[in-house]
Amino acid sequence: MTRHIVLWKQLMIPGITALVGAGGKTTVLSKLVFYGQLIGKETMVSSTTKMYESQIATWDPYYGDNLAEAETYCTSAMARTGYAAWFHSVANRKAIGLRGEYIDSIHRKHPQWHIVVEADGAKEKWLTAHKRTEPMIPTMTRRTIGVVNLQILNQTLTPLYIHNLPLLLQLLDVPVGTAMTPDLLAHFVAHEHGLFQYAKGEYILFCTGADTVDKEKIQKFIALLPTTITMIVLANGYEEDCQIDKVIQWH
Repeated sequence: MTRHIVLWKQLMIPGITALVGAGGKTTVLSKLVFYGQLIGKETMVSSTTKMYESQIATWDPYYGDNLAEAETYCTSAMARTGYAAWFHSVANRKAIGLRGEYIDSIHRKHPQWHIVVEADGAKEKWLTAHKRTEPMIPTMTRRTIGVVNLQILNQTLTPLYIHNLPLLLQLLDVPVGTAMTPDLLAHFVAHEHGLFQYAKGEYILFCTGADTVDKEKIQKFIALLPTTITMIVLANGYEEDCQIDKVIQWH
């Protein structure tokens, strides 16, 4: 078993895993499906929000809200490929996700499946602040993976990099254009209305772009993280080139 497989395998457990955040969330989802297939971990993909249809087409999703039909379709897909996907519908090139109770229901029927769910949107930014109505995390979620792109530590807080910028500025109590520091990023991760708002199960922090940031900045950021996080993942590269460099068991 290669080092990459060993590292990604640590993120795979039976049950529902919700993905929140920005700066590589869909990349993490895709990698979990890819490595899950390699090790024989049955993986189902879904969302409680919207995703681009092109992002999920490779998994040949079932579209609809009929649980029995979805279960039959996904079970057959699992037997053929080791993965499946279920979404509600398609509109304007966007795949519309499911209500959380549908995802909970298929989990009850197949508790051994690794069900990976995108639970918020980020408009392809490096960081996102949540509205009070998001993320939408299924009730039976066992693990929430929060994604941040550490490249934000080299930038200022502007709409170019931040989704829902006014909400982030309010949460951090800073003006637009403020330089993102390890202290501010750690505060965002730790805040009850920050990265892990409404999170369920154990909290895992997945940091992309670790190879682009000064190591001292990363170490300072990690030292300030809360004890509610159980695992910190540092990853290099982006999209297809993204690979885990280090997994830190935190608390």
